[in-house]
Amino acid sequence: MATAPVYFATPRLLAGLVPSTQDTSFTAPAHVTSLGSGGSNGTKISEIDVTPVATVVAGLVNIFAYDGTTYHLVASVTIAAETVSATVAPVTQPLTFDNLVLPSSSWSLAVSNTEASNVSLIEVVAFGADA
Repeated sequence: MATAPVYFATPRLLAGLVPSTQDTSFTAPAHVTSLGSGGSNGTKISEIDVTPVATVVAGLVNIFAYDGTTYHLVASVTIAAETVSATVAPVTQPLTFDNLVLPSSSWSLAVSNTEASNVSLIEVVAFGADA
């Protein structure tokens, strides 16, 4: 047990588009986009926003914590069919977390997409802080 508290103070933003290939696996995805790695002393993720950046069909965006060997499903976000235009803002789906931590720089946050029509059309942004 730590003898001194750990404070997550340095702001961190991890972002990327879902990969250019669909992947339906919840346990061992072969096609992911890495949003970034944890800091050397850990990174706490407090919110992840999922936003279509173009017209999409219904599907899922899966969010994983990756330890360098195994993908661990953190959340699965349902994406509704949506037509994005210059006059209709896309719907952002925010997920908040009290306990999502990438323990070290060997861990990363990754995303996959289950629908072929949505490849590279959904942006995922994670907000957090490094210890």
